[in-house]
Amino acid sequence: MSHLERHQDQRHSSRAMRTISASTKSAPTRVCFIVEGKYENDVMPGAVADVLTGWGHEVDVLRPLSGATDVDDLDPFNGPRYDAYVLKTVSGGPGLSILEAAAATGAATVNDARAIRLARDKAVAASRVRAAGLPFPRTWFAARSALLEGLPREAYPLVVKPNNGSSCEQVLRVDRPEDLAALDIDDSGYLLAQPYLPNPGYDVKLYNTGDDVFATVKRSPLHPGAPVVEELIPTSPELKALALAVGRAFGLDIYGIDVIDTPQGWMVLDVNDFPSFGNVPHAAERLARTVLRLARQAVARRVTAETRTLHVLPALEASA
Repeated sequence: MSHLERHQDQRHSSRAMRTISASTKSAPTRVCFIVEGKYENDVMPGAVADVLTGWGHEVDVLRPLSGATDVDDLDPFNGPRYDAYVLKTVSGGPGLSILEAAAATGAATVNDARAIRLARDKAVAASRVRAAGLPFPRTWFAARSALLEGLPREAYPLVVKPNNGSSCEQVLRVDRPEDLAALDIDDSGYLLAQPYLPNPGYDVKLYNTGDDVFATVKRSPLHPGAPVVEELIPTSPELKALALAVGRAFGLDIYGIDVIDTPQGWMVLDVNDFPSFGNVPHAAERLARTVLRLARQAVARRVTAETRTLHVLPALEASA
């Protein structure tokens, strides 16, 4: 099957099997995971695929970097007829184009393809969050680091990062305009710059699994040496409301957001589609249930549309 392979890993916990709900025992669902090399051996999304396979559903894995993809096979009415496509790829990789091609045919995608595009372009994401009236730092976009020299001195210290970055890579603090020349970040593509905001020295990651919101302490890329214990913490009503509001602004179903506690209150720093869900209890089972729910909702909509077409066409032919 080359780059499109049947997922046959049957590993899953006995706890997962004991917690299968009635909905997971119904008719098998066909799911295609689009996964790039960086994530092939990661816990996510492999653990979700394991759970779905263990529950009796059919899971294939499409690897965009291992071969050419026949776009005709992405049509839900032809080809393998997947009930849903799930994306786990890097921001600048080819996987999103394949997901968007599937969505263009009417296939169901997790998350919504347009929502993923909005979140992955960080300049667009910043605009989206601020337009929704949610707390997000002032943000500048630049094609290269030298262009940031025109920013006002009072904006410093700055946080500079790639516009399409992921995994907190190359997130840098610049204390003075004179330090911009020493940055080695232009190879990463376009850049974002934001004022550095005073904070406790760690980030908080909010995860929405599609059925609940969880909060975890996360080490900050700007404070790598800080004594931080990365662990699950209680999700306050304020944080849950903030996470849900961000999800609505983008149209995301499963996602994560990075926030920090500042003197002005909680501030959103980043939005991620399909993050790691580290420290979230039973994350794989929760995500698997969400994938099934979204896939079945899409199938129901498609069946309804097909039924309407079958009823409308004879009426149109009779009136012709």
